[in-house]
Amino acid sequence: MPEKDILKLFKESLKNKNSYLPNLLTASRLVGAFVIPALFLSGNIPGAVVATAAFGATDFFDGLAARKLNGYSEFGRILDPIVDKVFATVPALAILPTMPILTANVGLEALIAYINAKSYTGKGNPKSSFLGKFKTFCLFPTIGLAYLAATLKTPEATLLATAASLLTLGVQGAVAKDYYQKAKQEQQENITTPEIETPKEEEQEKVLEKKQTAEYTNTKQKDSGEIASLEQPFDIDSIDIEALATTMPELIDAPITERKQPNGKVFMKKSINK
Repeated sequence: MPEKDILKLFKESLKNKNSYLPNLLTASRLVGAFVIPALFLSGNIPGAVVATAAFGATDFFDGLAARKLNGYSEFGRILDPIVDKVFATVPALAILPTMPILTANVGLEALIAYINAKSYTGKGNPKSSFLGKFKTFCLFPTIGLAYLAATLKTPEATLLATAASLLTLGVQGAVAKDYYQKAKQEQQENITTPEIETPKEEEQEKVLEKKQTAEYTNTKQKDSGEIASLEQPFDIDSIDIEALATTMPELIDAPITERKQPNGKVFMKKSINK
């Protein structure tokens, strides 16, 4: 989706004050994506685990707030999956040396993001499904368990984090397949039934200007044709010489009569008797 369209959707969301809280909760995960690795790398691993749980919970509360406050917005709908991808990927990158298995989770999450991005640029309309929401529900605890395993450093914690990663990996694969099939179906529908775009204001003005120019040109051509017909040379061959020669003597010899009009004026008239 073009940047100007995202900016337009953001401005439209500002008109609905009920969307402020849901969008802020969603955006908070974007902050958490960088706070969690910072805590982990600084040695505050328990703080990283708590932060993962706290910021991950906002994925539930932003939807709840949107439903309660009627704060849905198109900008929020697009922002939510983008933030989820960042929140799942950045903290996982920090824990990869300890939990290499998360590399597969990060890779599949990147693949899902790519499918959605291709759908957007192809004028598709990808939407979160129940399976996609379940994937997010599994992914955030998986990252939290990975941080917990790094804290405890016990075989049990590591085994639990690995099992969660494998379970999430299966769900991610199903989501990637589902989103790909939907994107492909939308692409085929767009090809068979192309969208008829309504001309924008600038295009409408250009069409109107062309129409006015065409009408003006037709009017000028019409006026030029009438003037040309008036300026055509007099064709002397079209005069009936014999009829004119017969009528002229009669007209010359015709008697002149006087007639009075009702207003008292007198006018002269030649009368030709036939």
